Amino acid sequence: MNTWIRCFVVGILLSGLGLAGPAEGASKRVLFLGNSVFYYDGGVFQTFEGFCAADGLDYQAFSQWKQPENAHGIEFFELGRIPLNLPEVAAKEAIHSLIRSGDFDYVILEARRPGYLVPDWVERDAELDRGDSLPYEENLEALEKLYRTIVGSGAETVLYMHPGFHELRDWKLPLAQLYGRMQRDLESMEIGGKRHDVMLVPASFLWLDALNRFDLETWYANPGHGTALARYASGCMLYAYLTGKDPRRNGFRELPRAWDVSADVRAEYVSEQDAEWIKNQSWFYYSTR
Repeated sequence: MNTWIRCFVVGILLSGLGLAGPAEGASKRVLFLGNSVFYYDGGVFQTFEGFCAADGLDYQAFSQWKQPENAHGIEFFELGRIPLNLPEVAAKEAIHSLIRSGDFDYVILEARRPGYLVPDWVERDAELDRGDSLPYEENLEALEKLYRTIVGSGAETVLYMHPGFHELRDWKLPLAQLYGRMQRDLESMEIGGKRHDVMLVPASFLWLDALNRFDLETWYANPGHGTALARYASGCMLYAYLTGKDPRRNGFRELPRAWDVSADVRAEYVSEQDAEWIKNQSWFYYSTR
């Protein structure tokens, strides 16, 4: 038997046994579509990529944001900030064009500012200025438009539950219900004659749990953004959800570097005890989803 025929036959047999096909370490492209929730002071990208690399996985993080002083291996598409509510995000053709042309495996969305999501009768603190209420149906219609573009591009949709402002603690669980409702409504849609999964990543729950363990100042750098420790936690949770890998078996503990910090500066690390709690809690959520 000729060598090429022999190789062909062996390949077919291995494929049938589930031993061939795309390698587990095949490169994956992940678009983080959002503003400071993903980008602030070094963002969540570095931790996500770090966990993946430590596990031998090639997951590449991308952002629509403008490139900072030190990119730390993350690729930026120079679109800058996106609008603060879903209808305005969905109306931007540049965003749909990026999704269609980026050859992404995952596109990570979040539902934008919480004030646009909650009912108009909910009491608001004017100083927080979280946006004017929009009907659920209007937000869902916009999300569906983005969802259709993502599915049409061949990518999987990831809905990231925005941790939000710590002053809005009474909003957290109702907003989580809205995210769950959006996930169900999207998954009930038929696109191309079939339904498609939407991955819901409950980062808001992880951050709420953290406030029972850490001081506010340890977890929040300011009212709306997490410290490097909090952003490490979000990156860890995203690693667990997107790869299905147990972070407890992963030794990665490096904190994300700020964008104005050079890669030459010595890295800082999460303590073993804090990393263990974050990894355990992230896997707890993933394994009970």
